[in-house]
Amino acid sequence: MTSPSSDTADEPARLLQQGIAAAGRGAGDEAVARFRDAVALRPGFAAAQANLGLLLVAMHRHAEAEGPLRAAVALMPGDATLPNALGVAQEALQRHADAEKAYRAALAADPGLADAHANLGNCLRRLGRLLEAEAHLARAIELRPGFAVAHFNLGVLLQERGEAERAIAEYRRALTHRPDYVEALNNLGSSLRTQGFVDEARAAFERVLELRPTQIEAHCNLAQFKTYRPGDPQIEQLLSQQHRLPALPEDGRVRYWFTVGKMLEDAGRHDESFAAYAEGNRAKHAVTAWDEAAHLALQRRIVGTFPRERLARSVAPSADGPTPVFIVGMPRSGTSLLEQVLATLPHVHGAGEITWLGETLQSACDEAADPGFRFPESLAAWPDEKLAALGRRYIERLRALAPDATHVVDKLPDNFMHLGLIHLMLPGARIVHSMRDPMDSCFSCFSRLFAGDNLGYTYDLGAVARYWVSYHQIMRHWHAALPSGRILDVSYETMVSDFENQARRLVEYLGVPWDDRCLGFHDNRRVVRTASVAQVRRPIYRTSVARWRHYERHLGPLFEVVKDYR
Repeated sequence: MTSPSSDTADEPARLLQQGIAAAGRGAGDEAVARFRDAVALRPGFAAAQANLGLLLVAMHRHAEAEGPLRAAVALMPGDATLPNALGVAQEALQRHADAEKAYRAALAADPGLADAHANLGNCLRRLGRLLEAEAHLARAIELRPGFAVAHFNLGVLLQERGEAERAIAEYRRALTHRPDYVEALNNLGSSLRTQGFVDEARAAFERVLELRPTQIEAHCNLAQFKTYRPGDPQIEQLLSQQHRLPALPEDGRVRYWFTVGKMLEDAGRHDESFAAYAEGNRAKHAVTAWDEAAHLALQRRIVGTFPRERLARSVAPSADGPTPVFIVGMPRSGTSLLEQVLATLPHVHGAGEITWLGETLQSACDEAADPGFRFPESLAAWPDEKLAALGRRYIERLRALAPDATHVVDKLPDNFMHLGLIHLMLPGARIVHSMRDPMDSCFSCFSRLFAGDNLGYTYDLGAVARYWVSYHQIMRHWHAALPSGRILDVSYETMVSDFENQARRLVEYLGVPWDDRCLGFHDNRRVVRTASVAQVRRPIYRTSVARWRHYERHLGPLFEVVKDYR
């Protein structure tokens, strides 16, 4: 706290002293009241305004803090801690541009204030100015070696920029100086998970829960890697936190219920598990857009645009560069497993769920600059040479991504909508169709919280069932319309029951030599960013086959839609 004036005989000074004493013994509300009384009697009392503002920031009462801090800054222009605290309050109120000005004012008063450099760096990160942000965070660390918060915020910046290895190093440095820094432990675990270090990630999340057993985010993170047994105390620890849900943001509440569902499923409490999954899906469905009618209308137009007569003839490959491999199907149908097996081969690069095919098609539509241009009909009418040129544009992006690869795997599942255009644009591409029993496929979607908001159909049993039927229908069309052998079907159930033979069949389809390392696909440390990050680090397991039967009594709406396709 800021020291009072030497004149302690008057009433404002006595109130200030009382406030400082109350703050010292932890009586924050009493201290605020005394400081307010002092300010009311003497608005120009700089020490009282400063102490009031600083205490309110410390109590996270940021909206109340701004007024006294502004007054204190005007009264004490040479004190760098006051504009720095003002910036903290404004940033907490999501006014990042104002916060930036306050932090810069603090640094104008004291260029060596490490806290202001760290805060400005974090603010600039939120504003998307990452190079400037990194420079200020690095300066904060230079000024104060062992500045754990600055190391942590630099780690966040690097993680957002996709530099996971550097982020991990910064989180470790933060923890060296503050071993109980739970936010750094949580982020360290997330970065380690992305890099494929599953055991280390799990250890980080478990350490968080040792330090803070009710930390909801750590429970949610750990649940991906842990199988819970009946009686596991962590189940009840998370269940006991339901009273905190109203204070969580919407995405936090949704994540909580999906995690509870997974825990209870592991423990065999399937009815309670389904109730939790249903709660999470209701909440997510309410805020996730899905236009089913538009999807079905587009699919009908695609089928009508690409009849057998347009696709049946083979087209000779014409593009130099890596061979594209498209793995398509429903989400949660085994696409990540297939990609992981292929990416274990030398010179095969697993690119994950990249959106480049859609971007390439969109760019063609935009460049047409024709008000009558319509997707996909207008593209389908292009001559083969023009479509091949569009395919070369896609392949050039693959070449830039993986210059030494002979094959690049794109496993965005809903590329199944574009197989006609893939055949015409990229005649040398391989197409792998990952298939799974519709009940397991759909329930696996329903029980999984996906990143982003682009899979709105997965959060309702009826919607996901109807989506599966529409996907099945368009795949049936492609099989009939494309040349024989153009698509390789791979059954998830057969893959897990006869793994080596199916893996050999998959590799043979690519036309590359077999490598025994495919059998140890789970040891491949490549980066995986999809919902299956934990599963692809495990050897083949069969527990997910017929998983839906544990929930059969709750899945009537799903079964009624797909029963004729099983």
